[in-house]
Formats: sequence, structure tokens, C-alpha cells
Amino acid sequence: MTVVTWNHRYNNCHMEVSLLNLKVNKISDAEAEIMRVVWEHPGPVTYSYIRTVLTQQKNWESPTVNTLVKRLVKKGALIQEKREVYYYTAVISEEEFTKAKTESFLQKVYGGSVKGLMSALITSGNLTSEDLAELHALWEEEGKNHE
Repeated sequence: MTVVTWNHRYNNCHMEVSLLNLKVNKISDAEAEIMRVVWEHPGPVTYSYIRTVLTQQKNWESPTVNTLVKRLVKKGALIQEKREVYYYTAVISEEEFTKAKTESFLQKVYGGSVKGLMSALITSGNLTSEDLAELHALWEEEGKNHE
């Protein structure tokens, strides 16, 4: 956790922020598609591999893929390594990304209320009885871990 301090007209303010959340929230949906390709492949991937996958899956043109990869490197989400060609490695894991995006969504949409989110999910009619059973089992298990 990092503490960020800034001056306001009338008082000094500070806030704890996660650098991970700052990075993750700057990643667009299209950039997240690039990240998914990198996460799905064990080890560093070449630009050519990323381009081939997204050309086939999303019908994206090479300049689009190139622009998005460059943005992710600039944002610090990907590390670029020059060998015989460029290789890319994700700085954060898919799990860290998903967790940070979920926390951001929870704050933005539900004001941080897990109860509000769960209520919306349960009453939406989109959960199957299997989903509900799995959530209930997870709830029970987590409850035991916090006793």
C-alpha cells in the first residue's frame, strides 16, 4: 500500500492507494484482451504470437495489436525483452488483475458494499441452483476460516 499526499485549498489530504489498482484501472478492455493472451501462454510471448492469436480470435489488424501492446508496455503492465525478437511478460497475474478490477467495480457501482453486490447477483435470476450451491459452500468454508 502506498500513501499519496496532496494539498487542497483548505487542508492537506492523504489517501492509501494500491499501485496495483492504479495500474489495473488504467487498462482498457481491448488492452485486457492482450493481457489474456499473455496470461494464457506459459512464459514470455512474442509480438507475433499475440498478433496471430488476436487476428484469429478478434479479427484485429496488426497496427491495432501493435498500438495496444505498446500502450501496455508504457503503462508498466507488460515487460518488453529484446532477444532475436521482442518478448513480452505480464507484470501482474490474471488473478491479481481480476481481484483489483472486482474491487474497483465494487467501489464504483456498490460503494464498496459486498452485500449490495451479492443481493443484486442473487435476485438477478442469472444464477443457477448449482451456482447458488457453490456460493453457499464457499461462504460456509470462508466462515470457518474466519472463526
